[in-house]
Parts: sequence; C-alpha cells; structure tokens
Amino acid sequence: MKLAERSNEEILAEIKELQEMEEEGYSSPGSRKERINELKDGLIEKNIPLVKSIAGDFSHSGLDYEDLTQAGYIGLLNAVENFDLSKNTKFSTYATHLIKGEVRHHIRDNAPSVHIPQWIKRLNRQVKKAEEKIYKETGKFPSVSELSDELNIEEDGIREVLKARDSMTYVSIDRERRESDPRPEFIDYEKIKGKHDENLPLEFRVRIAEAIDNLTEVQKQVVNGIFYEDRTQTEVGEEIGTSQRQVSRIKYRLLDELKDYLREEESSSEGGGD
Repeated sequence: MKLAERSNEEILAEIKELQEMEEEGYSSPGSRKERINELKDGLIEKNIPLVKSIAGDFSHSGLDYEDLTQAGYIGLLNAVENFDLSKNTKFSTYATHLIKGEVRHHIRDNAPSVHIPQWIKRLNRQVKKAEEKIYKETGKFPSVSELSDELNIEEDGIREVLKARDSMTYVSIDRERRESDPRPEFIDYEKIKGKHDENLPLEFRVRIAEAIDNLTEVQKQVVNGIFYEDRTQTEVGEEIGTSQRQVSRIKYRLLDELKDYLREEESSSEGGGD
C-alpha cells in the first residue's frame, strides 16, 4: 500500500516500531534509518494540504501566504518528530495545534500593529462598564443585543467594538476563533453608530459620556435630571435635598469641569497620548 493511502497513525506506528528495533540493537540499522526517513517524508507530504489550509485561514493578516506556509511547515515537522502514539490523540489534531502555533508566532513577530482610534478605546471602556452593570443585575454575561440596548448603539456597531477590543488585548469573545486567528478582522468603523438619530456624532457622545463618569454622584444626578429627564432645577433640588439656587451652582460648576476635561482629552489626543 502506498504511503499516501495509509492513515497518519499507521505510518507513525511503523516509525515507532522501527525506532524501537533500532534502540534494541537489531541488525541492518542503515536500512531501518532509511525507511524511517522515507516514512517521515511521506507523512509530511501527506499533511502538506493541512498546512496550506491553515495558512489560508490567516490570509487576512496581511502577511505573505508563502511565509505563512513556511511557518506552518515548521509546526508540521515538529509534530512529526514529537507525536506520541501512546496518547489518545489523532495526529491531525496534534499537528493542527503546532502548525497554528507557529503561524501565530510568525504573525505576532511580523504583522504591523493595529491602530485603534482614541474614541474607539473610550467606547470600549463604556462597553466594559455596561457588561459589568448587566452582569451585576442579571448574573449572566450580556448578549450583543443587551449591550446594544444599554448603550444605544446598533448591534453591528457593538460587534465592531468587540473586534477592536480583540486587536487591543488579544482576548477573544470567541475563544475557538481566537485560537486559530490572533489578529482581528477588518474593523468597519462606519458600522459603529447610534440606534437613533442624534445631533452629535457618536464619537463626541462617547467622549461626553466618559467625562460625565468622572463627576461626583450628586453632579451626575443633576446632569441626568436637567439634561436627560428635562426636569426643572427646583425638582432636581427636591430630589437631592437642596435648593434650586444650589442646583444652579452645581450645574454651572460641573459644566465648567466637563469643558476642562474635554479640552484636556482633545489636547492629549492631538499629542498622541492615550
């Protein structure tokens, strides 16, 4: 039977048998060595399509396909040399793991870094806070739909933000995909938009939301009551236990703080800071 017609495990079993004979000092070591090499070459040849398939899965990394394939061959060679037949694992499973590992290593060493805009990083922080809030309320990790409702952002936009998080942290929302793909897909920033028409672009609303997060709890109550619930200063004052005049002072003070914060953020962004 030709090597190409035999299973990986059958070829490896013969290799193991010949290696054991060689270790025990049986005669004709030269011919056995030649046969072992022939079997290993056949095993490598048989699994070249696996290497090419895995390299193709990483084609979006921006690196040359041939370079990815060469990295994959190193993983295949390691698999052939180190596979243990006594383990209850298929060779293809073991080889796939090593091939992907070498390709990932090559990409991480050679792929250009992914630039993430500042406003996306800010939005990512808002998504994390929303995740924590929903988890505390429900005891479950939120769905994309729940995050969309909480943040008033289209579901496709939430997915793009999560892909951006992938590129920043290499932590995946889909663990199995990340094991075969260490780089994020193309991030379509045009999809990251609010669910309803707004006067301000989402980028600016994200910056304002982050600035509000830095206010005191009383200041947040004033902002929410006056600007989001359209209540009077007197009504807000009754809620927080103070006068209308004090609410007015709080409002103007917090507006000054928000303006200062946003100016500092803009200056930091222009200077290249995070």
